[in-house]
Amino acid sequence: MTERTSVTVPPILENILLEYTISVLVDNPDDIISHAADYFTRLRDNRGADSQNGNVGEKTDISNVLGNRALRRASVVGEKYDPEKDEDDEEIERYPKSDDERKKIKERTKDIFLFRVLDKEDINEIIDAMMPREVSNGQVIIRQGDDGDFFYVVDRGVFEASIKDGKGEEQIVQTYDNSGSFGELALLHNQPRAATITATTDGFLWAVSRKTFNRLVVRRAFEKRKKYMKLLDKVPELKPLTEFEKMQVSDALTPKILKKGQTLFEEGDDGDGMYFVEEGKVSITQRSTKKTGDLEVAQLGPGEYFGEMAIVKKQPRAATVSALEDSKLAFLEVMAFERLLGPCIDIMKTRMEKYKKA
Repeated sequence: MTERTSVTVPPILENILLEYTISVLVDNPDDIISHAADYFTRLRDNRGADSQNGNVGEKTDISNVLGNRALRRASVVGEKYDPEKDEDDEEIERYPKSDDERKKIKERTKDIFLFRVLDKEDINEIIDAMMPREVSNGQVIIRQGDDGDFFYVVDRGVFEASIKDGKGEEQIVQTYDNSGSFGELALLHNQPRAATITATTDGFLWAVSRKTFNRLVVRRAFEKRKKYMKLLDKVPELKPLTEFEKMQVSDALTPKILKKGQTLFEEGDDGDGMYFVEEGKVSITQRSTKKTGDLEVAQLGPGEYFGEMAIVKKQPRAATVSALEDSKLAFLEVMAFERLLGPCIDIMKTRMEKYKKA
């Protein structure tokens, strides 16, 4: 009988690979090995100081099947996808879903890196395009070594992910028990499947084809990077960053929508990250020490930022932020801030005077 063992994949590994995948899709290097060596060398150098302090990136509970991908030869499966040249606007087929099903899909995909950078409208469009697929006990959904054709989200059922090592021994590396998603890495990396996924009960999946995944996920992530790069170029305090460092910041940003009059956070709240204003205008107010009501200390518009004070000083929020009009923000969570914006912190400190209490 084939021996089965359990393998634990470091949770941070998935995000690192997905961030690098976006870099490959955008830069389209001729020599991917040299590009990888250069990318990870710069990543190591940029994060060196934080690594010594234990800040090595975002910690999550993500655990996906990766296999011995580093030992594979470069794959030639499928056609290389270039989001910059994709002009396909053919209407994508949509499949009806109940509110409970949509909620379940959002929960299953919330920790996938590429999904986190998309806004609400993009996520809804992807969910609309997911097609239903009934599966039976013992059915092989994905076979190790096959071409990547679909990305799957588990609606119900139990699925085992296994890999065969060089000795032909099978290892169970992940179990999806009525939750989770799988299959996106082969689509992103344009490589053969790194594992076999087998249903161990009857179940139900939502599937997204490679073409739809590229158009609605990869292309949107690519467009988002370009948009945020332009936004960061408008921020004078970020001039010390190299182009590579700005790319890393743009990839770490996530969208946040504020309606007119909506409060983003209040004075005294914990600081979980900083924000860049992409569109609209926000008001920054503080409680007056003279008990005369709140005092507006600033109005911020496109290209300006806020929220860095709580992170730099490791203190609660020093002000309340609310939207003066419908606004679109870009959010950088605290771990990414500490990892990516080190060269700019001293410059940012010069702006903190405006947050002093009246």
